Amino acid sequence: MKERTSRIRQAVMGWLYPPVCGACDLPLETKRQLEKPFLCESCEDTLVPIGADYCQVCGQGFESKSALPFRCANCGDRELAIDFAVSAYRGSGAGKGLMHRFKYGKQRHLGRLFGVMLDEVWRDERLRGGSWWVVPVPLHPRRLRERGFNQSRELALELIRRAPAETELRLQPLLRRVRQTTRQARLDRRERLTNLADVFAARKKTPAAPDDGARILLVDDVITTGTTVSECAAALRQGLEIGRIAAVSVLRG
Repeated sequence: MKERTSRIRQAVMGWLYPPVCGACDLPLETKRQLEKPFLCESCEDTLVPIGADYCQVCGQGFESKSALPFRCANCGDRELAIDFAVSAYRGSGAGKGLMHRFKYGKQRHLGRLFGVMLDEVWRDERLRGGSWWVVPVPLHPRRLRERGFNQSRELALELIRRAPAETELRLQPLLRRVRQTTRQARLDRRERLTNLADVFAARKKTPAAPDDGARILLVDDVITTGTTVSECAAALRQGLEIGRIAAVSVLRG
């Protein structure tokens, strides 16, 4: 039944969105579309996975190999409200253009591709097993109306749909954005660290946390300094009993 539903969904999606690469518009064969939807092999070759060597707190990837866990210069002198973050790919190559089309070009169907790319985050054993409340980073209502959808929520739904069998994920939109700010992508590092202060708040009605505290998995499209997910985590810690807060993203800026 599940396989039949998947085939029907694929047929409908193929009718609505012709199978072309989301980065270069090259037509895709059916087999390729099934393996990596909306991404050709040439554009895929430009994507760089974070890999096995990355900061154990903020998720920043490094070229050099390390046999030991380490904390990087991005977060070593900062107190982040998250326990750790994991990203799938670096924000280079075709990834940056794809994300721009997804967010600002209203190409919502690219969420399927990013769902496949997010499979990379499950390499981190800290995410596997047990249950998590999946919390998308919220948009301000005005920006949500302009964009038509919240890209982080779309990614959260894909993450839930493709989660490993031993990991239980449940969507819980626990956050709201209380004021609109300048987009983080337009700011330098120093400005990014302060731009989101007091921007997020926990919703007034939240479910009761488990006795050992809620395990929260924040979902964002891009993590750069980690400020956005840290501010989200800080807001949640004020209103909930927390066991652990992790963050995942498709790209690492």
